Amino acid sequence: MNEQANTIAVDFGTTNSYFCKCPTDQLSPVGVDFGSGRDGMPTAILYREGKSPLIGHWALHEYGEATPKERSTYQLRTQFKPDIAAGGNAARHAEDFLRAVLAEAEKQHIALTPDASQVIFGVPSESGPEFKQALTRIAEATGFGAIRTVDEPKGALLYHLWHKDFSPSEAQQGVLVIDFGGGTCDFALMRNLEVLHSWGDMELGGRLFDDLFYQWFVSQNAQAAAAIEQAGDFYYVYAYLCREAKEFFSLTMARDRDETVNKSIGRYGTLRQMTWRAFQERASVYQPSEALTRYLDEAGIKIDRLSQGRTMDLIGWFKTCLTQGLASLDQSKSPIGRVILAGGSSQWPFVFDTITEILGCKGAHLMRSDRPYAAISEGLAILPALQQSFNTVRTNLRRDLPVFCDQRIGPLIEKVTETYAAEIAADVTIELFDAKIRPVLEDFRKQGGTVASLKQRTALDVDAFDAQLKAIVAQRGDLLKTGLTDRVKAEFAQWLASYNLSVPEASLSQGQGFSVDDHLLERHMPDLYGDLVETVGWFVVTVAAGIGGSISGGGGLTLIVAGPIGWLIGAILAGIAAVLAVSYGKTRAKQLAETWTTPAWVAKRVLTDAKIARARERFRTQINDQLRGQCTTLHQAFQKRIADIAEQQIEALSEVTQL
Repeated sequence: MNEQANTIAVDFGTTNSYFCKCPTDQLSPVGVDFGSGRDGMPTAILYREGKSPLIGHWALHEYGEATPKERSTYQLRTQFKPDIAAGGNAARHAEDFLRAVLAEAEKQHIALTPDASQVIFGVPSESGPEFKQALTRIAEATGFGAIRTVDEPKGALLYHLWHKDFSPSEAQQGVLVIDFGGGTCDFALMRNLEVLHSWGDMELGGRLFDDLFYQWFVSQNAQAAAAIEQAGDFYYVYAYLCREAKEFFSLTMARDRDETVNKSIGRYGTLRQMTWRAFQERASVYQPSEALTRYLDEAGIKIDRLSQGRTMDLIGWFKTCLTQGLASLDQSKSPIGRVILAGGSSQWPFVFDTITEILGCKGAHLMRSDRPYAAISEGLAILPALQQSFNTVRTNLRRDLPVFCDQRIGPLIEKVTETYAAEIAADVTIELFDAKIRPVLEDFRKQGGTVASLKQRTALDVDAFDAQLKAIVAQRGDLLKTGLTDRVKAEFAQWLASYNLSVPEASLSQGQGFSVDDHLLERHMPDLYGDLVETVGWFVVTVAAGIGGSISGGGGLTLIVAGPIGWLIGAILAGIAAVLAVSYGKTRAKQLAETWTTPAWVAKRVLTDAKIARARERFRTQINDQLRGQCTTLHQAFQKRIADIAEQQIEALSEVTQL
């Protein structure tokens, strides 16, 4: 195996830790299953006298099934990750845990080989240099080697980018990543794939909700607290059994908040009649249990807010943390286009409620993986392979773009606009020539009259047609806007998909984004397709003006004098002059032709059905040709815009390769 042929990514979490492997030359991440049937393992270590420690599920199971006598020689430790920078016991537990992970992988013949891999550890973006230094030191001491630390929000963003939940260019815009896990609440606003601003609270996390459910259980089972203390079982009940109850309740509420939930807590009893309303009430007046405070003190962990002896609103804490961070952002440089949820605690319904309330964000702009707990590790694992892949794609896109525009976009636009021109020409011919001009011509042929009056009547009908003409063009223009833009988008999406990329979100009817307090943060996502629609809109206005001018400019004289109708009038005048020439001579006949009251028999002779049919066809052809000429400009504008959009994707790919 070549040096660093693989990437190992570690999402070292407070409650669970996830390990993912990916070859550096292909996008095929594989989460490591240590035998539990799912990725990762609980971040737990069980120290046993005279035996090697157990980690993960084995540690929790052994402790849960042990007899009181056995437990007297055990020490179960979890949730130590947030406190490793303080050194002491938390750092020692973390080091022992990670060393045991590698040993367990070797026992199970899992190819977790840091010495032949690039190792990336995710870190909360809110963590300071002390935390990163401590993690780097611990990882190296345990056998992971010289690791690379990457902000965890980048892993979440890369995960969704790889899954084509948005395009590379959209990833360059403001993306708010909320990582709400067991021991941290981390907010990171990213722009151009870098953390622009981060904030959060490493004291707020799922472990406080574990304690809430512990207290909820004890309040319903009066004898349980003493039994738990006597068995030395608090940590297991609080950090494992009550966490299971919390997660089960959370997932149930995400599905239906009207449900009532019951959950057994090992052999100590059952937590009953859990409802969303009761949970909210307890969360609003939470105070850490004495058992939790005592454990934290014994472990050397100090959480200032928990030691103040006051009640606190956990949901309000999350909301305040989010809003205070948003309030400190630079409004002009910090637009938010999407929100990504990561971490197991992000599945709480109140997280979605808070984001919707504050940001007005929903639908496709608020996303969470179906496996939010593993998204960060997978995203970090694919980073080198994604960079290599995007570098190749970027080169191929730039090489293939001219051919794509010339051979696929060009013919598509030409086909659609030809249909558009033919339909308008047909509509105008039917509504103007057939419905208005032909009856005037037939009436002239039937009753006779002067050519001057024929011109006047025709001009009046043409002038009156102006509003109807605009309606026809506008109606066809609306169809062109949606039809052409959608077909171009579909063709473009298919082309990008061949490079394993997603098309930027269409903005056919660009709606408002979301804002904080309706003014703090306004969405400024680039309208990648809006210019296409605007181009069509401009084109439709031009068509209406141009065709209107050619038909009715100068009080109808343009149509009559220069167009097919003018040709027909000329034919009528020539026929009348020929008749008059017999009696008055050629010179006088030409003078009298326009004002002479033409008898019906003469009008019928000079205005034949064939001449009317030929005039109609010339009329339709002239309008069609003029429209097709104007479509050339539209064709060029569309191709340029598509090229611009593709170039944006290429630039965005460059950002990823340089990450």
